[in-house]
Amino acid sequence: MENEFDVIVLGTGLSESISAAALARAGLKVAHIDPNAYYGADEATLTLDELCQWADTHTSSNFTLERESQSIQYQVQYRSPDILPHSKQYSLSLSPSVIPSVGPFISSLVSSGVARYGSFKLLGPVSLYHDGQFTSVPQNKESIFQDRTIPLIEKRRLMRFLMFASGDFENSPELQGKENIPFDEFLRQSFSLGENIAQVVIFALAYCNFSGESTLMALHRVRSCLRSTGRYGSSPFLVGYYGGSGEIAQGFCRSAAVNGGVYILGRRISNIVINEPLSPGDHDQESSYRYSVELDDFPDPLRSSCLLSSPSHVPDYLRLHATRIPTSDNCSPSASHHRVLAMARCIVIVDGAVSLPRLNGSDDVPHSEGESDSLLVVFPPGSLNHGSMISSVHVLTAGPGTMSAPTGKSIVHLSMPLYERGGSSKDLLDPYLAAMLSTSSPSAKPLFQLFYMQYFPSTDGGGRAGVTSDFCVSPALQPDIPQSADHAAQHAERSFWHVMQSVRPGLSLEKEQGIWTNVDIGNIGDEDPEW
Repeated sequence: MENEFDVIVLGTGLSESISAAALARAGLKVAHIDPNAYYGADEATLTLDELCQWADTHTSSNFTLERESQSIQYQVQYRSPDILPHSKQYSLSLSPSVIPSVGPFISSLVSSGVARYGSFKLLGPVSLYHDGQFTSVPQNKESIFQDRTIPLIEKRRLMRFLMFASGDFENSPELQGKENIPFDEFLRQSFSLGENIAQVVIFALAYCNFSGESTLMALHRVRSCLRSTGRYGSSPFLVGYYGGSGEIAQGFCRSAAVNGGVYILGRRISNIVINEPLSPGDHDQESSYRYSVELDDFPDPLRSSCLLSSPSHVPDYLRLHATRIPTSDNCSPSASHHRVLAMARCIVIVDGAVSLPRLNGSDDVPHSEGESDSLLVVFPPGSLNHGSMISSVHVLTAGPGTMSAPTGKSIVHLSMPLYERGGSSKDLLDPYLAAMLSTSSPSAKPLFQLFYMQYFPSTDGGGRAGVTSDFCVSPALQPDIPQSADHAAQHAERSFWHVMQSVRPGLSLEKEQGIWTNVDIGNIGDEDPEW
């Protein structure tokens, strides 16, 4: 096998997979490596038997939390002992997410042609748990005015806010000097929204993790949600078939392979060697490549001029040599005063369908045939007895409609952001699981449960920030069900330009045209991407 490349990409997470596809399409020789035997890394989608194997390697009995680790760490704290029949018919996401219908991620899907490798469906209802019941969140102007639970004066105030939030608010007088105040305070001061409506805006339009998130960050998420509504239907979000992010990451990897990318999975990275620059008169071909990557059970090292790595695959002895690619302001974890250090997660397989009662004055409306079996439920802080008083909890369901489960079964994903490490995911999430299942039919009982903690690095990983380098580290993808896909696309675009500037320093790059159309150095296909 040829072992000399322009760039070697380490890790097949969603960000790295998008970058690899764009670099390969731009004509670079790309090698893409992942020590895991599956695509997607921390965003992987696994079958049930694969998930059980994954869980066995991350059990509490063999887990030690490394406080200074720069990699995401997992601790499985409870797992049902039995594997269900037809285990390969399940597609279970380690990091579930939805796709905004307008934004950088959907643009990458369409422009790259990767949308043709997958299937997508509108997300079903978004609901908020409040005062002991599930309330459907209005998704557009029409549904707001049809909602009989909202007083008329509140509807007018809410519409005024939505008109503001959907526009270019950055220089508006309402926002000046208030960019960093708590979002709940901004809604009260500037738009006089009552507590109930403010809860809907904060947790089911801005999808804040807590009520005191900064106003500017929250407004960016509200605008994304509003502008996405109506593009493909009433919901602002799409869900991917076969588990979502992991399947989509594999689609971008397929695109890279079509354009000449080489893939190696299931081989541990044993060593990364930095070769010294050539001295005058030295014509050693091996030394002309800056990096050599050695893999277990692989005959020859892979050599390249540039490395692009996820934070998890940078060895400690090279951290100060690597360059951290900066994130954009609206997806930086440090932009909020609270940094998520861990995520309590749960994956549950249920016998039967998970459904919610029809509320908002429409209890008598039957569920329409063929309605999406994927829905999103938000539990605000303090909304549930014995629940968290600090963090919101997101529940995302999937079923046979997205090919994520066999007929008659449903999947429930629960996630809670934490600002301290430690604790029991089962103790934290059990009350929310019980609340979800209490609304479904008595036959909707859990068949399989997996509770685990996902620990994030408490630091930025060291290394140099923002300077041009031939060893770049892509930003870590923060947990965010409605926004992580867009953040992955933004991270990938920054990584792409960084690599191109390193490998082709004399190339004129017009960034405003995007990463799929503007670089023509000999290997871009002429297909016309369609949705």
